[in-house]
Amino acid sequence: MPPLSSGRSFTKRRAYSFDKRAYNVAQGVVCTFIGGAVYVALGGEVGTLARDSFPYILVPVTAAIIAWHISNAVLISGVLWLDGGGSPLRTMKANFVEVFLSFLGYSYLGLLLAVLWLGQLGPMAGLLVLAPLLVARWAFAQYAAEQTAHQSTLQALAQAIETKDLYTRGHGERVSKAARMLGQQMGWDGDRLEAVAEAGLLHDVGKIGVPTRVLQKDGRLTEDEFESIKLHPLHGVEVVGDIAFLEDARAGIMHHHERYDGTGYPSGLRATDIPVFARVLSISDAFDCMTSVRSYRAARPVDEAVEELVRCRGTHFDPELVDLFVAAVRRDGWQAAPVQTVPAAGVTGAFDHDDPAHPPQVEGSEAIP
Repeated sequence: MPPLSSGRSFTKRRAYSFDKRAYNVAQGVVCTFIGGAVYVALGGEVGTLARDSFPYILVPVTAAIIAWHISNAVLISGVLWLDGGGSPLRTMKANFVEVFLSFLGYSYLGLLLAVLWLGQLGPMAGLLVLAPLLVARWAFAQYAAEQTAHQSTLQALAQAIETKDLYTRGHGERVSKAARMLGQQMGWDGDRLEAVAEAGLLHDVGKIGVPTRVLQKDGRLTEDEFESIKLHPLHGVEVVGDIAFLEDARAGIMHHHERYDGTGYPSGLRATDIPVFARVLSISDAFDCMTSVRSYRAARPVDEAVEELVRCRGTHFDPELVDLFVAAVRRDGWQAAPVQTVPAAGVTGAFDHDDPAHPPQVEGSEAIP
């Protein structure tokens, strides 16, 4: 079964070239040799196991399993690094920690099958183990189907957001990517990391309830129009309110426009009273906005956007999280949004509530800071 990519794309099958297949086979041979060598070195018995071999045989078996898994993680991390992937240590951690317990369980199941086979049961051992394996396979298939349904729901909601405004195409996915980068920099993994990535994808889902003419308006907003904009986090919570697997994302969607100094909306929270998901999304949202084309300006260079985040640390954004995000961007780089269109000359759009350097303007007032 091909590996899953960041918990995504359960239904896509990948076509492997000959060199990839050859590498996978060679990797399996190397890992098996290392595991076998460790087993023999620790006194593991070769051949039929006697009754008195247990429980002592579990020591070399467990060591062999760990050696196999470490070797596999090292080889995967190395080839991904050579192929231009991310940090080898981070990749190794993900491959070793996140799947090790399930791998250990399957390995002991294999030991059980071997013991039954080498005992008096012979081929009957396969029949005894087949039933629980089929149940396990069915359970995994159900989990995969549930995850596929989750991804379909997320993509449908994200697509609904993007139909509102040409300039936000792909914005949710990039915010999700930035939120994942920052979450990893904070040491998050597993379900928590997936939850903040989902929150990033859907952070602007409440814009579905904002009139399109307001979102795309080039001139100053009226007070009523700006108030309708400020309601979009509340609309977002209403949209995802009944979706159980998005429960952890709600706080981020609700409060991603709060500011660290307490001048944001909708609740005017400040500092660490703002949920951490929302503080992560606030930085991710602003950064992608600044590095994307808008109707009234070209995309800003990544270095300039980083400088803007630093300038606004402690006012708009959590200063510690800004430092972590900047470190992640400088280490891993950032792929800015593709240029979708050239901004029209002379257009001075007044609404961009995600960009601290180009805040919305309301009729009869100065720019909103």
